[in-house]
Amino acid sequence: MSSGFRIEGADKFISVHTNKLTRVPAAARELVRSTTASTQAQAARLAPVKTGFLRRNIDISFVNTGLVSTGTVTGNAMNRNFNYGYAQENGTRFIQPKLFMYQAYQIHKEVFIRNMEAVLENA
Repeated sequence: MSSGFRIEGADKFISVHTNKLTRVPAAARELVRSTTASTQAQAARLAPVKTGFLRRNIDISFVNTGLVSTGTVTGNAMNRNFNYGYAQENGTRFIQPKLFMYQAYQIHKEVFIRNMEAVLENA
């Protein structure tokens, strides 16, 4: 005697959730990419510049490996062996830190978290 059961609508349930799972990575990837770009623009606006050298050297990199997307903003303005961007961000014994990268990060952090929550809820 075999006992079996049938679930009505299981195929529809599976297809709806499969579609949601395929949309989430693309939307999350685009959110990481756009937030990285806007953080770069904000850091460039906040950069303490006299010549624009530091502002021009604020770069982004975006790496997508399967389900993991990473956006990085760097401000490495090198003058020979001296990292001008690091010195401006963290200060030296002669100058106070300017924290332009940290401020750009803080501005976009909460917005990114809210937008990622919305992406995950609306999937």
